[in-house]
Amino acid sequence: MNFTIAVTISLLGCCVTIPLFFRYGYDLNIPAFAKWGLLLLSITIATLPVFAMPEYADIFGKYFHIIQHIFYFIYIFAVILFTLTLLRDFVWMILSLISDKITSPLNMRIVHPINLITIIIAFFCTISADYEGKKIPQIKTTTIFSDKITENKKIVILSDLHLSRTISPEKIKEIVKKTNEQKPDAILLVGDIIDDDVHHVKPLLNILKNLSAPDGVFFTSGNHEFYVGYSDNINLIKTEGLKALENESVAINNSFYIGGIPDIPSSHRFNHSVNIKYTFKNVPNSAFKLLMSHTPVLYAKDEPFDLVVSGHTHGGQIFPFHIFSWLYNHHYLAGLYLIDDKKQIYVSRGTGQWGPQMRFLAPAEISVIHIIKEEK
Repeated sequence: MNFTIAVTISLLGCCVTIPLFFRYGYDLNIPAFAKWGLLLLSITIATLPVFAMPEYADIFGKYFHIIQHIFYFIYIFAVILFTLTLLRDFVWMILSLISDKITSPLNMRIVHPINLITIIIAFFCTISADYEGKKIPQIKTTTIFSDKITENKKIVILSDLHLSRTISPEKIKEIVKKTNEQKPDAILLVGDIIDDDVHHVKPLLNILKNLSAPDGVFFTSGNHEFYVGYSDNINLIKTEGLKALENESVAINNSFYIGGIPDIPSSHRFNHSVNIKYTFKNVPNSAFKLLMSHTPVLYAKDEPFDLVVSGHTHGGQIFPFHIFSWLYNHHYLAGLYLIDDKKQIYVSRGTGQWGPQMRFLAPAEISVIHIIKEEK
C-alpha cells in the first residue's frame, strides 16, 4: 500500500477515535495507566483499515478473512458510534439551551449511562451494516422515456463490485444469477469491477462470464482498474470474453448505441485519453446514445449523449460519508438526475463495496433501467 494513503487513512481514523476516547474514556473513574491504555487502543483502532487491505492477505495467511472482518467491524463500529455521538450531543446541547429542565451534556453524571445506551445502539447498527454489506443486493428499477428509440430496452447496471481475493465467489454467483433473472437486453459493468492483481480476480471473472444478455455484456473502467493496473485489467477483460468499451461505441440497433469511456479523473491522472465525441463519432444525431462513465462529473452541454450511467459514489456506503460523497461528486449521490432538459445521468449505489463489506444507510443495488419508447 502507498505510504501516503496509509498515513491518510490513519490520520482520518484518529479524527474519529481520539474524540471518542475523550467523550467515553477520559472521565471514567479508572487509574491513569488504564486511561493511557484506552488512548493507545483508540489510536490502534484508527489504523485497522490499513491492515485489513488485501496486501496483507499473505502475511495473515488462512486467517486473513477472519482478521479482516474483525478489523473492519471494529473500525466501522467506531465510525457509527462517533456519528451517533455527534448527533446526540448536538441535539442534546440545543435542547439544554432551550429548556432549564434538560441537563447539559457536559454533566458527566448523566453522560455515562447515556454513553452506554449509545454504545449498544451503535453496536446493533454495526451488525445491521455488516448484514447489509454481505447480503445479495436488491433490484432497483428506474424508467426513462425517449422518442429516439424504436423499441423498448431493459438495461442492467452492475457497478463497483471491487473484485478481490477477499470477495466470496458464492456472492458473485448469486449476483450473476439475480441479474440474469431480470432478462435484460444488455448488461453494463460500469467500472471498479476489478480491485486486485489479475491472477487473484481471474476466478471471479470466470463467474461473471455467465452473465447473459442478447445485446451484449459491456465493461468500462473505473478508478480502481487504474490503481491496480489498467492495461493488465483491460487485457484480462478481453481475454475473458467481455466487451470493453474505452472511447468506443457499439450499435445495438439503428436507433440505440452504447458507448464507454475510461474513468475521467483517473485518465487525467494517468495520462490516458478520454474523448466522448470520438466515442460516438459515427453515430447519427437522431439515435439514442447511452454513455458508460464510472465517475459522475459535470459534462459539457454539447457532449453527444442522452443518458450517462455511472457508479463510484457507493451512495455514501457508510453514513455519514454520504455528505462527503455528495459534495465531492458534484451533488450526485444516487439515482436519476437531470443534466439539462435533454440529458440525464443515473448514478448507481454500486453492487459491491470498497474496503469493509459493510453498508449503513446506503443499500447496494442491481440497477435496472427501462428505456421506453415515447411517441413524438
